[in-house]
This record gives sequence, C-alpha cells and structure tokens, in this order.
Amino acid sequence: MMQGGVDCPNLPAFFCRLPLKRHSHVEDIFDSPDLYRSVLETLPVGVFLADRKRMVRFWNRGAERLVGYLAHEAVGQDGSGHWLDPCDRHGQTLVGNHDPITVTLTNGHPQQCLAYFRHRNGNRVAVRMHTAPILENNDAIAGALVVFEEGFVFREESSGPPMYGCLDSATGIPSHRLTHAVLHECMADLENSRYGFGLVRLRVLGLDEFRSKHGIQSAFPILRTAAQTLRHSLDPGIFVGRWGEDEFIIVLPSANHMSTVAAADMVWSMVSRSEVTWWGDSFPIQAVVTYTVAQREDQLAKLLNGLEPAHAVAAGRAIGMAAGS
Repeated sequence: MMQGGVDCPNLPAFFCRLPLKRHSHVEDIFDSPDLYRSVLETLPVGVFLADRKRMVRFWNRGAERLVGYLAHEAVGQDGSGHWLDPCDRHGQTLVGNHDPITVTLTNGHPQQCLAYFRHRNGNRVAVRMHTAPILENNDAIAGALVVFEEGFVFREESSGPPMYGCLDSATGIPSHRLTHAVLHECMADLENSRYGFGLVRLRVLGLDEFRSKHGIQSAFPILRTAAQTLRHSLDPGIFVGRWGEDEFIIVLPSANHMSTVAAADMVWSMVSRSEVTWWGDSFPIQAVVTYTVAQREDQLAKLLNGLEPAHAVAAGRAIGMAAGS
C-alpha cells in the first residue's frame, strides 16, 4: 500500500489507495473515503470504473443521468459491451484499437474521442469520452477510469428564443408549424447570404405496418426515439424539427454539398443504430434519408421535391424493423 494510503471498503480496492495525509490528533474530513465517493457521485459528468476484465465496478449518478442506466443495472456489466453499444459517427462499433477502453487497458495510454452511446430508452447520445489507466502500486494496469460528458450542449441550454407551445407533443422537438416557419426564414435569408444551407429529411419507415400489428400507441416510442437520437447527436446550431407524420427536417446553416452529405450519412447511421423496446422485444429503426443544398433563387417547394437519397441509404444498408435477436 502507498505510504499514507487509505483503504476504502465500499469502492474497488485499486481505486481506494489514496495518498492522503494522516492527522494524528484531529480527524480530517479529507481522510474519509466516503468524501471521495460523494464527490464522484455528484460530479456533473458520467464516471465509471472498469477492471481488467472490463467489468463495471462503479457507476455514478452523472452516468445514470446521461445514458439512463441506474447503478444497479450497470455494475457488473461489460464496460463497452452490447448494452452501451458505443459507435462512431458513421455507425461503426468501437472495437479493438478503435475502442478507447481497450487501448487504455492494453497499453495504459489515456484516450479521448466523440462516441455515440445507446441510451437505455434506445436512442443514441453523443458523448465526449475520456479514459485513463488505474494503476496498482507496481504500476501494473488494474483497470480503466472512464469519464464522459454530453457531446453537445442541449437546445434548452442554448441562447435561442423560447419555443413554448411550439414543441411537438409526441417527440419533444419543434413542431411542423415551427419547422415550416424556420424553413421560410432560411429561404428569405438566402438573399443576403453568401452561403446556402443544407436540408436533410429523414423518414421513418414501416410505421403503418408496425402500428397495425402492435396498436396505434406503438408508433409514438419509435418517433420519439428517432427524434431524441437526432436531438442528442447533432450540434445545437443545427435545427431539428417535425415535418410529416413520419418525417423530420434537419437544417444545416452555412453548409456546402460535402458537409450536407456527411451530415445526412451520420443522421442515417445514428437513427439506424437506435432501437425501441415494445412488450419486451427490441426493434431497430428503419429510415430513409434525403438531402439537398439550398442556394439563391431556389424555391422551397421544389427543394423539398428534389431531395437526393443519402449515400448510406442508396447503398442498401438500411436495417429492417424486425424483432432483435
């Protein structure tokens, strides 16, 4: 044990050897292991500790808030397993040398990346993920510390105008009426702008079939999960709103063709890696994404009718809405 270290029976042993100064006469609050556990619990970020076998040994309240899993559900799980299913912006699962936890456990090097976790509700959440090694006294790697925070500041915290009464009740994002107004405002701004804006439309497939099989209420979790994935995966400067019954519109300010294609592909990947649970069965979401770039002299109606298929969908990578195995 480190000189002056303190054993913490309530935390994993490898995390409890804290180099604290002992006071021989007066008990100091900073000598209490409970203080450090309390600090970890109240941090405004997600924190979890994984041992060498990648098993989660500690999971704080910040992690509960960000991804929805309570501590008793997370502790004992694989730190980068199927339940979190971390992926990159292209929808590729983070494994091997692309998984920060694996790299840190292998060579002890701290890692950081932007990843997309699957929330307990099924939607995707962008997080900035940092890992660091936890070392034994002999410097052997005993586990990994994982800290993650919101990848983007949510729209409620942004400086835009209040949208009371303009949110769609089923999905929690701007309603069709507000989306329509935003599109018209963007079209008007084109006259005084040097840049166009990107326009992406996402349509959820199979809602009618799903609704007829599972009941009218079954469509709402699918729409809300898709909406929350968009909301938690895109920068707050990007507008996301409801359009048709099964459609969403994404507006990318000052975008060119390349950035719009990249955003359309990312949107498709994140929604297609989301899922809903209905009466115990998991259903991946199927969607089709189209896009265009608005320029001067364009008309909104023609733009919406002339959207092009995103590359990912054209390549036939869409996931069917069938029960997960």
